[in-house]
Amino acid sequence: MDSPDGQSVSKRTSVSEETRARLLRAAAELIAESGWGRVTTRAVAARADLPHGAVSYHFRGKQELLTEAALHVFEQAFPIEQLRALEQLPDLVALFEPWLGEHSEEERLVSRVGTEAMLESERNPLLRKRLAELLGDFRRAVTDLARAGQERGTVPADIPPEAIATLLGAVADGLFLHARLDPELDAAGALNALRSLLRHDPPLDPYRSDHAGA
Repeated sequence: MDSPDGQSVSKRTSVSEETRARLLRAAAELIAESGWGRVTTRAVAARADLPHGAVSYHFRGKQELLTEAALHVFEQAFPIEQLRALEQLPDLVALFEPWLGEHSEEERLVSRVGTEAMLESERNPLLRKRLAELLGDFRRAVTDLARAGQERGTVPADIPPEAIATLLGAVADGLFLHARLDPELDAAGALNALRSLLRHDPPLDPYRSDHAGA
């Protein structure tokens, strides 16, 4: 059984984590609604229904708060563990959909925070560095997925898996940009095309028994 002191520490930790999560969510919502440069820490605290001092307790200023809020949105939309659990490259396409559609509140949040973060990263070295690290994790996971596909014969073996990962990341970014600039873009059709292009059936083995005598 936990000691009273242990229970007290655990409770304080839980409250602190909940407070931080509320601030991150509030900041992300305001980024999506107002734009990165118009968000204030007072507005974030008010949206989270917390005292203004809670912001400075958990974050070293507005830029760190907004950066962490944007990264939290991306990590929720593209959980690395979920990416690593995929079995084949075509399954990756489903993870792109929240970036390209705005059918639900969460999808709107992902796409709008993504737009603001891309613009802000040109001016914000901290955000640019953290986004680059996140993209690096993405590319490594996709590289592993492509390499596993090559071992199964479902991905062409003559293409470096690292190049496949870089290309797919660039395709996702490009589709995202086009979808933001052209609301009439058939993003769903593009994703279906990408899914089809990623399918690669291994060549038939003429010596397999199920093809013998064909």
